[in-house]
Amino acid sequence: MITILQASNADDVSRAVDLLQRGHLVALPTETVYGLAARIDDARAIARIFEAKGRPADNPLIVHVADVSDIDNIAIVGDADAVLIRHFMPGPITIVLPRRENVSDNVTAGLPTVAVRIPGNDVVRDVIRRVGKPLAAPSANLSGRPSPTTAQHVVDDLGNVVDAVLDAGPCSVGLESTVVQIVNNELVILRPGAVTAAMLAAATGLAVRSADDHEASASPGTRHRHYAPRAQLVLVHDLEEVRRQGADGATKAVVVLSRHSPGDNIPWRQLSAHSLYAELRRADALHVEKIIVHCDEEIRSDEAMMNRLRRAAESTKEERQEG
Repeated sequence: MITILQASNADDVSRAVDLLQRGHLVALPTETVYGLAARIDDARAIARIFEAKGRPADNPLIVHVADVSDIDNIAIVGDADAVLIRHFMPGPITIVLPRRENVSDNVTAGLPTVAVRIPGNDVVRDVIRRVGKPLAAPSANLSGRPSPTTAQHVVDDLGNVVDAVLDAGPCSVGLESTVVQIVNNELVILRPGAVTAAMLAAATGLAVRSADDHEASASPGTRHRHYAPRAQLVLVHDLEEVRRQGADGATKAVVVLSRHSPGDNIPWRQLSAHSLYAELRRADALHVEKIIVHCDEEIRSDEAMMNRLRRAAESTKEERQEG
């Protein structure tokens, strides 16, 4: 049974450190989502991450470190990488770098690179320092489902298989980190996030582009189904279509996610990047059959949010076809 520890309690933080040092799995809060953490030098604990999540073995893990100086111990940092690190770390960005030999294939899925980030959460960085080793920490959810942004989400998905969760309340960003890699003097976005293309270009002066399918395979969280609720997820651009879909008599239960009320007594919830995963989980808890997402112009301009929504919609479509 999972133990809930409080990030505001010094004794609980010390207990989380002790559990990690002894090879246990602990879900930790970051500014993006809760991560399922284990020491990268503990092969048995790393294997438990994959087992607990049902995560495919060819999906690399993000390595979390506490300080910039720690990155050199596990990766080779180029000049342009150093600019990224100086501008955006700690924060919601992950950089894919050439790995050093001491990083296990179990962490990198056998790739010659390792994905590294410094979380923007002071408590988590303190935990990493006290553990004394970098931590591998993918999202602390069942593989393929919406990522956890609260401790309760972790309990809901992994409460029977994870040792503890350090509760620091809801995550402030609510979407996974931007993942980037510098390739041939271009900055390639492998997964969009809160650090945008415009921000990256301004900081580095490099040309910035989105990854092609082959390049994206180097990034954690891009090879397989992700972010999907159990309900059918439908993306709609205008309110008239929202109302038509919401009034579909063939569907027993519907919830609309939108920045604006669709009216006509259709149940709806306020949509934002911060609340997206929590709302998808809430809809599943209500056992609705369909989630309609109103993607207005502002939502469509949010690359990170649309990336998650499109992948979630594709995944629920595939699941319905397979079922």
